Amino acid sequence: MKRTSFLKKAKKLGLTVEENERRCYIHHNGTVASWFWQEHWETKELVGTNWHTKGVGQESDPYTDYFPGSFWDNASQMLNRLVPPGSKHKVGALLKCKDNKRSARYKRVGRMGLMVEAGNKQAKIQWFTLTKGEKQLQELYPNTYGRGVFTEWVQDNDLEVVSAA
Repeated sequence: MKRTSFLKKAKKLGLTVEENERRCYIHHNGTVASWFWQEHWETKELVGTNWHTKGVGQESDPYTDYFPGSFWDNASQMLNRLVPPGSKHKVGALLKCKDNKRSARYKRVGRMGLMVEAGNKQAKIQWFTLTKGEKQLQELYPNTYGRGVFTEWVQDNDLEVVSAA
């Protein structure tokens, strides 16, 4: 990713970039992100490479093969690790499961529910009707699954809006 577009994206997410020559860092919520700027071979403008994240207190051990953290393929993956994107639906929306392979596998096609919580590209849905299996789970494990309501995390791709919040 080009330097100018990366800095705009980081600023939009509310992240501050610390630059030392060509090595750069972002400290955010106990995670350190680092990368290098290098010149593009053709255009000679600065492009980021070697995207890496690790915890604040984690250090490499030269006597073992311990290298903390993760390398990412691109800047967007690294920024999503620092500031996860939210759900595209709003809390309180009435949602319905689409007819696709994943929904069919989990037997959710056509089920409707209310979104009660937003997650990382997913939504926590409180279903209006319980399936036979969900009723059995609530009877066997009432402390874990509660009574009368059943909530489940579902990916945004599998949901469509029936009525917006």
